[in-house]
Amino acid sequence: MNIIIDKNLRELRRTRGTRQEDLADHLGVSVQTVSKWERGENFPDLTFIPAIASYYNVTVDDLLGVGEIRKQERLDWYEAESKKLQNVGKIPEAVALWREALKEFPNEHKVISKLADAIFNQNSDDTERYNEVIELEERILRESTDQSLRDGAIQLLCLSYDNLGDSEKATEYANMGGDMYCSRQSLLSQVLKDDEREKYNKHLIVEFADEIGQCSCELESIPWEKRHEFFLKILELIFDDGFYGFYACRASQRHHWLARIYAGWENQEEKVRYHIEQLVHFAKQYDSLDGEYTYTSTFMKGVKGNSKSSTTNTEGTQCENYLEALTGSDSWMFDRFRETDWFKSALESLKS
Repeated sequence: MNIIIDKNLRELRRTRGTRQEDLADHLGVSVQTVSKWERGENFPDLTFIPAIASYYNVTVDDLLGVGEIRKQERLDWYEAESKKLQNVGKIPEAVALWREALKEFPNEHKVISKLADAIFNQNSDDTERYNEVIELEERILRESTDQSLRDGAIQLLCLSYDNLGDSEKATEYANMGGDMYCSRQSLLSQVLKDDEREKYNKHLIVEFADEIGQCSCELESIPWEKRHEFFLKILELIFDDGFYGFYACRASQRHHWLARIYAGWENQEEKVRYHIEQLVHFAKQYDSLDGEYTYTSTFMKGVKGNSKSSTTNTEGTQCENYLEALTGSDSWMFDRFRETDWFKSALESLKS
């Protein structure tokens, strides 16, 4: 409560155009007393609270920040419920939740940003989806000074225009992003101290690795199999003990793509088998995560992750999704391996 009232006292004095001396004279206290209240060193005696509220023509709740606290509690509830939904692939339900939040808080920029993010993550190529994201995120750029929200808006605007085929607008927003060497991440990696710096840089290693994986996919002059194998080698170096945590989903995805590629080649059964067995291994590893975990590899040792905070746009587990991917209508490239013992074993492992 101290933190709320000292902030509110400073803000009220600024917006009302008064001085500390004015409030001190009105209450019959010293200027030093009012100054200490504004610095959060002391809390006004309860007998002064109604008089201060009356002086500034606000309610006691507003002066104490009770309304702001209740608002934050409500926003925290929306965020927690959204995480639960997005963690199990219920993206449409998360979108509906944030639409309700926006009705309740129509001018809260964080809510606008969360709604745009949920809409973008829907598993659909609907043009209207991207148009709505653009409308919401352009409002963020017009109204918000929060750099984190603005950075997120620039990212989704760039990707939305790209998905709509408007490369000129996508490039325009891409150029609004900061240089990687002057980014918040790059600068913090250098100025943080001791354990905090070490922990931050370990997180950056996997974030940059993820970005490298994305960049490698865009290298059209390099064969697809080389792009995926390159990323998998990076992950192997980072997670040298075999425990990938969240990034097990990245590994299973790349092994699936490689299995599909090699299935289309002659005399590559061993490679197809290897990559299918690896996708099964990492799908099961990812599905076994339950809440908070700690990385143990050389470069990530001590870093914590939490499976409950990830977002997916499908409601199935990794094993369920890959079982469908290996047996569904789009799995024809594996037809010639279906009667092999290793392929049947892989399917049984996913089912189990």
